[in-house]
Amino acid sequence: MAAQTIDEKRDLTVGSIPKKLIKLSLPIMGGMFLQTIFNIVDTFFVSRLGSDAIAAVGMNMPLLFILMAAANAVAVGSSSYIARSLGAKDYSTAEKTASQAMTLAIIFGIITTVIGVVFARHILAMMGASGNLLSLATDYTRIIFWGNLIFFLFLALDGVLRGEGDMKTSMMKQIVAVGFNIILDPILIFGFGPIPQMGVGGAALATVLSRFIGLLFLFRHFKSGKSTIKFNMTKLVWDWKIIKKIMQVGLPASASQAMMSLTLFVFNRLAAGFGDEAVSALSLGFRIDSLAILPGMAIGISTVTMVGQNFGAKKFDRVRKSYWTAQIMAVTFMTSVGIIIFSFPGFFISIFTEEKDVVKYTTSYLRILPLFYPFLASGFISAHSFQGLGKATPALVIGLIRVAFVGIPLSYLLTSQTDLGPSGIWLSLGLSDFVFFAVGMLWFKATFRGVEYSTPTQDVRDTA
Repeated sequence: MAAQTIDEKRDLTVGSIPKKLIKLSLPIMGGMFLQTIFNIVDTFFVSRLGSDAIAAVGMNMPLLFILMAAANAVAVGSSSYIARSLGAKDYSTAEKTASQAMTLAIIFGIITTVIGVVFARHILAMMGASGNLLSLATDYTRIIFWGNLIFFLFLALDGVLRGEGDMKTSMMKQIVAVGFNIILDPILIFGFGPIPQMGVGGAALATVLSRFIGLLFLFRHFKSGKSTIKFNMTKLVWDWKIIKKIMQVGLPASASQAMMSLTLFVFNRLAAGFGDEAVSALSLGFRIDSLAILPGMAIGISTVTMVGQNFGAKKFDRVRKSYWTAQIMAVTFMTSVGIIIFSFPGFFISIFTEEKDVVKYTTSYLRILPLFYPFLASGFISAHSFQGLGKATPALVIGLIRVAFVGIPLSYLLTSQTDLGPSGIWLSLGLSDFVFFAVGMLWFKATFRGVEYSTPTQDVRDTA
């Protein structure tokens, strides 16, 4: 039987907007912090194997971003449509959307597993890996790809939770997964008792197994009936109408992330021209970045649900207030974090490595990127607000401008025509974040003004 009411604590169409955003953001931030710890734990233990091992894991970053992008086509699309449906009090559609999310996750998970396992070595070679680095990176990548079905289901069900505003359970599943990853990493990487040393492959296997435990936790949660959305996870059907609604938001959001993966692909290739130390620096810099951007990302993800529910309820004034409140919060938090990282780069780098050239390149990274954190935070809010409206195409175009017209061309220019070295890559990243901010804010303001004055009787969920 379909649920008839939404938990008052998860109803975002009433109450204080700042308080609602904070309550949504804190568990997301906690969950993302744990995900970052998940990644940092891998890097910490892998770094004990040497710079080649660090670079091998770093070479996988573009591929992992592509996987994340594909999985988020389902997670983001379903989260947005579920939020808008709950805002409109259409519980039946919200529940059908959750079922479709699982169906898509299974299909995408199987397809990407086959492609990744078969072509991993060829793709990594195209990215510039060779010799021992290519062998290590291939071992890591193939194991990660074998766990794709788990990964896609893991993110799809997390998208359902976010759509209904249940960020606390989302954080709890991260606690479970990260806890197991911390335990399994040293055992599988270095060996323990009868378990042989697996090196970087052990880090990948620990990641897959810990995600599987987290997925079991999510299955148990939805089976218990504690969620707002009730659906049978064993009776999955194909509904083209809902699939289309999910993909209208999910595919542009996925393509936006995939473009960032393309940028990382190019940056890895360019960094490889300055040696494995530069590739390691790019990898470590992104790991540290992933911690620094948590406030902006968490508030941005909260904005999808906050904007989505209020947009579905046609409370346009609350949509506008949610957007600007989120902007102020995200920029404030990320500016503060940026000041800390810019001031003490050596502290963060020393956690992972003391290799002279890696330290030098990573220090230059952390002297440039934090200067652009406020702009990146603002861009996050605009992009996620578009998703909340069910209009992800503008975010895709903004991402295309950011990558194709700024990030990639500028990185080639600064590394080939100046003496900046790897710092040219870092600077091009920062300048692309500024474009992300400027175009995103102007476009969102213009788009929402048009939507706000559309036909009052129109179902806003169909305006995507």
